[in-house]
Amino acid sequence: MKHAFLAALSLALTACAGPLAKGPSPDLRLRHVVLYQNGLGYFERTGVMAGERLSLRFREREVDDVLKSMVVVEQNLGPNDTPSTVSALLPRSGQASGPEDPAEVELVFSPAARRPVSIAYAVPTAAWKATYRVILPAKGQKEKRALLQAWALISNIGDEDWSEVNVTLATGAPLSYASNLRTPAMLDRPELKGVYDGEGGALAPVLAESSPGPDADRDGVLDHEDTCPREPGSASPLPDHHGCPKSVRAISSSEIQILRAVPFDKGSDVIPPRARPLIEEIARTLKGVPHIRAFEVEGHASADEAGAADLAARRAAAVRAALLQLGVTTELVTRSHGAEAPLAANDIEENRQRNRRVSLRAPDVGQAHAPGPGREAPVVTPEAMAKVPEGAASVDAVAGAFRYAIANPVTLPKKSSALITLINRPVAGEDVLLFRPDPAAPASATHPFRAAQIENRSALGLQPGSVSIFSGGTFVGEGVLTRLLPGQSATIPYAIDSSTEVRATSMTTEVPVRVVSLSRGALRVEDRYRRVTVYEVRPGRDVPETLLIRHARATGFEPLGLPGCTDATPHACLVEKKLAPGAPQKVVVEETRLSQREIPLVQADSERLSLYLKGSSLPTELRARLDRALALRRALDAANDELDPLRRRRAELIDRAAELRESLRTIERTPQAGKLRQTLLDRLAEVARQSEEIGAKITQRVEDAAMARAELDETLRDLVIEGR
Repeated sequence: MKHAFLAALSLALTACAGPLAKGPSPDLRLRHVVLYQNGLGYFERTGVMAGERLSLRFREREVDDVLKSMVVVEQNLGPNDTPSTVSALLPRSGQASGPEDPAEVELVFSPAARRPVSIAYAVPTAAWKATYRVILPAKGQKEKRALLQAWALISNIGDEDWSEVNVTLATGAPLSYASNLRTPAMLDRPELKGVYDGEGGALAPVLAESSPGPDADRDGVLDHEDTCPREPGSASPLPDHHGCPKSVRAISSSEIQILRAVPFDKGSDVIPPRARPLIEEIARTLKGVPHIRAFEVEGHASADEAGAADLAARRAAAVRAALLQLGVTTELVTRSHGAEAPLAANDIEENRQRNRRVSLRAPDVGQAHAPGPGREAPVVTPEAMAKVPEGAASVDAVAGAFRYAIANPVTLPKKSSALITLINRPVAGEDVLLFRPDPAAPASATHPFRAAQIENRSALGLQPGSVSIFSGGTFVGEGVLTRLLPGQSATIPYAIDSSTEVRATSMTTEVPVRVVSLSRGALRVEDRYRRVTVYEVRPGRDVPETLLIRHARATGFEPLGLPGCTDATPHACLVEKKLAPGAPQKVVVEETRLSQREIPLVQADSERLSLYLKGSSLPTELRARLDRALALRRALDAANDELDPLRRRRAELIDRAAELRESLRTIERTPQAGKLRQTLLDRLAEVARQSEEIGAKITQRVEDAAMARAELDETLRDLVIEGR
C-alpha cells in the first residue's frame, strides 16, 4: 500500500517559479500549476529523489514567500519506513543585489530520499485573464440557442519553460501577505560570561558515495528502474512503460503505426492521464514526417456505449485538439466510425476496452486538403464553432471559488503567454435591443444598444472579461461581462443601433388618499404620487424582435403592472417589448408611491380635506364631527375669501374720499366754483356712505369668521383619530 508523508522541515522553503538549478534527479520537475485571478500561483513538483541533496534556484523576491508556504511530501513510504527530515540552507545575506537576481536554496534530506517526492509552494505570479466569444443564432431561428466560448490567457513569467504541466485556473482571491522571514530578530538578553569549548563536527553535509547502477540496453534508464531492461526505449512518467520502446512509429510515407491504442474510459471523451505519453509520441512522429501533410483522426467506440457515433466523434476531436496544442501543424480531419470497426469482438470487457480508441491514417500523400473551386470556408456560426473541444476537463467549487482543470497538459516557454479554451457550449441566448442610456455612450440617450442576451444555466461561474460578439458569420462588436454566477443572465451591449430611436417622457401627479390620524388638531394624511413614463419607439428596418428597456425605478415607487418586466431589482426593471421592423411602438410604465404628512386642521384646505375624508373609513360619530368641522372650515374659508375684496374696496373708497377733500380745499376761495363745490360734496357723501356700508359688512364677516373659528376649535377639542 502506498503512503504519503509530510516531511519535517528544519526551515520552510521558497516558492520557486524558476528552474531547478541542479540536483540528483532531473525528473523532479514542474508538474502542476494553479493560477489565481489575484496574481497568486501555486506550484507542485514531483519526481524521484536518488540522493540527499537538492538545489533549487529562485528569484530573491520569492524566497520569503517560499519560506512560509513550501511543503515536502514523500510518496510510497511503507509502514516501517521513516520519512526524511528536510532542512534548507538559505542564501547568504547580501548574496543577491536585486529582487530579480537568482538566490539558491539547498534542501538536505536526512536520511537520503530514494523515492518519489513532491514539493509544493505558493508565490506571486501573473494573474490569468478571462475573455469570451458569443456566437449569436441566425435571425428568425426558432430555438434561441447561442454558443458561448470562454478562453483564459495565462502567462509564464518565470525563468523556466513549462513542459507538459497540468494547469488549473482558480477564481477568487486567496489572502496572501508579504513578509520578511529571513531578517534575524535579535532580542536583548543578559550577557553570560565565560568561554565554552565544544566538540568538533562536520561543518557541512557529508555526502555518501553512490553508483548509478547497470544499464544493460544502454537506453539511459537504469535496469532497476527499466520496465523493459533488454529493449532500448525511452524514459516515461508511466511506471509500466518506463524504458520501453516507443508506442508510435512511421512505417511508410503514408502510414503511422500506433503500437498501443489511445485508451478511453467507458462513455468518456476525455483523454485519460495514462494516455498523455502516447499522445506526445504521436505528436513527435507527426512532426517528423512533414511530407505527409494531412491525416485523418478516426474515433471508435465499443458496442455497449450509448450514442457510439457521437461519442467516437468527440474522442477524435479531443485527440485532434491535444495534437494541435502540442504544436502539430499537419491538417487533421476527424472521422467517426462509431462501433462499426472493432479491433476485437465486443463479448468481454477487455475486448470492449480495446475498441474504445482513436487511430490515425494519411489518406493523401504530399497534399493537404484545401477548399476547391466554389467551396467556401465555414462561417462563424454556433453550429460550426460547437465542434471546438473544451479545454476545461472538470470544474469544481473549492473554498467559495471555481477551479477549472485544463484537460490537456500545457507546454509554455518562459516569458510567454498562451490562450486556452475553457468552455465551448450552447447557451440560451439571442440578439436583442437594449435601451439603457449610458453616459459613456452619449448616443444611447436616444438610440438603443445592440446586445447579446445569454443565460448561464450551467454550474460554471463566469469571471469578468471582454466579450467578442459574432452574428451572421462575422464579428459585430465587443462588450464586457461582469461576474456571472450559475442561474444568472446577462445582457451584453456591443454596438449602437442608430436606425432605432427611443424617446422617454415622465410626469408625476399627486392625489389625496385618506386621513391617517388626528391628534391635538394636527391631521396626518396620506397622498398617492403617480408617475407615468412613456417610451415612444421607432424601430429601424432590420432590428431584432425583442427590445429591452431598462426602466430606472424612482425611490420609493412601486410598479403598477409593469409590462413584460424581467430581471426586476430594487433599482431597475427590464421591460420587454416585441418589435416589428418600421412599426412604431409605445410602452407605458406606471408607478405609485404613498406618502404621509401632517397639517394643522384649522389651516387645511376645505376642498382637499373633503377628498381625504372621502377616502377614509371612520366611525359614524367621528365622521359627523369631522363633517361639522369641514362645514365650519368652509364657512371660515368663505368668510376669509369675502373679507379680502371688501377690505380692498374700502381702501379704495378711503383713498377716493381723501382725493375729494383735497379738491374741495383747492377751490374753497374761488367764488365762481360754487356749482363744482356742490358736485364734489355730493360725491364725497356717496363715498362716505359706501365706505360705511362696506365697513359694516367687514365687521359682520369678521364676527362670522370668529364665530366659525371658535366653533371649529370647540368641535376639534379632544377629537382624536387613532392611526389607521
